Amino acid sequence: MSQTTIGDRRSQIIGALYAAAALLLGWLRAEDVADDRGSDSSEKAFMVILAIALGGAVTAAAVAFVASKTALFQ
Repeated sequence: MSQTTIGDRRSQIIGALYAAAALLLGWLRAEDVADDRGSDSSEKAFMVILAIALGGAVTAAAVAFVASKTALFQ
């Protein structure tokens, strides 16, 4: 069983955050919607707020996880 170092885990988390940011920016830049059944600006704003909150929660959990693991070795 291989062990990942903190640097490996941190780079995985950063890579995932960059990928999520790229997906969000790509979605926000969409100009032509193929199927717009009831999708209005308030719904889009809600989804952006939800995505930001979810990203913040995942980031906080990742930081707490890494902090707890590094605290074990201090």
